[in-house]
Amino acid sequence: MTVDHPAREPEGGDPVCWMHLLCPSCGAMPEAPDDGEAASPTCPRCGEELPR
Repeated sequence: MTVDHPAREPEGGDPVCWMHLLCPSCGAMPEAPDDGEAASPTCPRCGEELPR
């Protein structure tokens, strides 16, 4: 018995892990400010200090 497998499409997306960017307390992904300022040292959602 043979099984026909459809051709697999390559997976898209970023090949990197974004886990290190998430808040360790609530899982939010803080956004970098658009005006060139440094990112906030705390999470905008829960106030937890973010690792650098």
